[in-house]
Amino acid sequence: MIKKLFKWNPEKDAFNAAGVGIIIVVLSILMTCTGEYYILSVILRDILMILLFGIGIPLFIINKKQSYKEYGLHLNKWYIFLPVNLILGGLLLLMFINEVPVPDNFVFNSDKLWRILYIMLAGVFETIVFYSYIRTAIERSFGIIPGVLLAAVFYSFHHAGFQPEFGKLLFVGIMYAVVFRTGNSALLIYPFFWGVGACYDVLIQSEEVSELLYPVIRSVILISGITIIIALLRYRQKQIDQI
Repeated sequence: MIKKLFKWNPEKDAFNAAGVGIIIVVLSILMTCTGEYYILSVILRDILMILLFGIGIPLFIINKKQSYKEYGLHLNKWYIFLPVNLILGGLLLLMFINEVPVPDNFVFNSDKLWRILYIMLAGVFETIVFYSYIRTAIERSFGIIPGVLLAAVFYSFHHAGFQPEFGKLLFVGIMYAVVFRTGNSALLIYPFFWGVGACYDVLIQSEEVSELLYPVIRSVILISGITIIIALLRYRQKQIDQI
């Protein structure tokens, strides 16, 4: 068991994953320099950070290896993992409500729903790049604990440009990484467990998070980008199958 927790078998994949994590953190830091040019922030976060380095590149690497299951991106045991996911999300919601009750003036409207949609789409990025790709690649070279810790560190510091609460987010990152690793499945944290944590924190609890502007157009950008990535992956898979 100790050999699984810590090991020393450096592989190129681990350094590639760490490189992706570093680039994402740098892009987030650059967001603090955009000032009133909000379009630059959207390009840095939505197009480069989320779509390119957070979803596109990791999925193309995983697809090339033909190892979605090994990276926790599968539907195996969904009938177990999704209910567990839902229960964890419900317990987290109860804890949040007890600690920071929903304000009396909080109402659901179209703007809130678009914000939730954007947050959930961003959750696809976080689940894929931090808990699936980076954690797995680091674990294969250095063990379970380094994989979990480095995934959580990158997750925490990638918030530098819009929610600099690094201590709290490091704990959150460890929590999600450990739960993901328990069954090696994204279905243990996304959509319910992760979704409750992110939506409640951004919309109600956090006092540090930047205001989420233009959620409609940004959600459309993410939906369009993810659709293109999926189409390219399917096209690439068909080419591989024909060889």
